[in-house]
Amino acid sequence: MAHAAIAPLIGVKFDKFLYAPLREDRNGTPLTVLSALARSDVDPWQEAFSLARMPSDAAVLRLTGLIAALQGESTQNMSASSIADLVALLPKAPVFAADASDSVFAAAGPQRAQIRFALGALAILALIALALSNSLSPTPGINAKSSPVPTAAAVATAPRMHDP
Repeated sequence: MAHAAIAPLIGVKFDKFLYAPLREDRNGTPLTVLSALARSDVDPWQEAFSLARMPSDAAVLRLTGLIAALQGESTQNMSASSIADLVALLPKAPVFAADASDSVFAAAGPQRAQIRFALGALAILALIALALSNSLSPTPGINAKSSPVPTAAAVATAPRMHDP
């Protein structure tokens, strides 16, 4: 799967390349570039992105090597021209300039600043609430006047009346 940070850059521009059929699989389903790359233990979307940024000749060589490395597959005999046709399906570099990838990561900057601001404001509010709660509810022993404890001598008792 594509990393979440690059997913917006990949989009449908790579679909023609990734879903291009190479041949039919053993069970009759089409083997696509996507499935061939996945069988090569390569992330298909990241590889497509990487291939599109390469010069055509280098991309053809890289894709040829990946397809040829498939174990027991009949794709090892694909011609260089058919692989070049596949590379031609990749979007051209101006569609996704290097600055575009920087803008995806740069977008996190303002969000981080907003998060830091919000956390700072929350911390200040928590400190204010703590200070107010301490000043409004005094605890015994801290600036509190204690009432005198009655002693035995200070306790007034009413005299008992004796019954005649």
